[in-house]
Amino acid sequence: MRAAAPAAFFCLISSVVAGAERPPFSVVDHPSQDGRCVDDNGKGDLDRSEPACLAQIPDLAQRQGSGLQLTFRNGRKRVYRNQDAKCASDEAKGCVKYQLTGYFPGDDLILIERGHWEGVDWLLVRADSGDEIGIVAPPHYSPEKRWLVSAASSLGPSGPPDGIDIVAAKHDRALKDWHYRTPDDGKWGYEFERWDSEDQIVLSAKPVGDAAPRPVTILRKKNEWLFKEPR
Repeated sequence: MRAAAPAAFFCLISSVVAGAERPPFSVVDHPSQDGRCVDDNGKGDLDRSEPACLAQIPDLAQRQGSGLQLTFRNGRKRVYRNQDAKCASDEAKGCVKYQLTGYFPGDDLILIERGHWEGVDWLLVRADSGDEIGIVAPPHYSPEKRWLVSAASSLGPSGPPDGIDIVAAKHDRALKDWHYRTPDDGKWGYEFERWDSEDQIVLSAKPVGDAAPRPVTILRKKNEWLFKEPR
């Protein structure tokens, strides 16, 4: 059994509650395959292989019992430690488990899954500096691999964070990341559909209830990502 069982458990329950016909071990409708490590044969968001990633980047990441240690290019180290005692308690408050789940070699980005009892999210970590960026799902590359986008939806106040993240693949102060979080009383959830160009993303906006989803776009103009919710 994977160490991040809380995340897999939540994924199963949320799919049943939402009536979603998502791929197995997935928190989104179209799981990204970008950044999946060599010899990782999974297809979903939550079946990415830590052993495959550890084998691919042994100079950057090592598993030491409950701790996932990263050694950055600048020589600094950081340990992401599972809170096993809290996860074993009745309330499991503060329970968190970390898994190394991806690597983007062209941009030296590490993907870490962070599982909680109430849900799961991910961290993109820049291997050169250790800078972290929180995202809602494993991301999709843009056509020219300059950007990464993730989107996830499960309407309501409980569960993982829902929203949209657009992150520059390489650290560049001239390129602005963009993040949106769906409010607890939000009427729309969003799923990634495709990149239409390097500056245009198509999402599926899912309303509360049985109404049909609507396509919406996010556009980049003058170095700003522009987004409007459907009416």
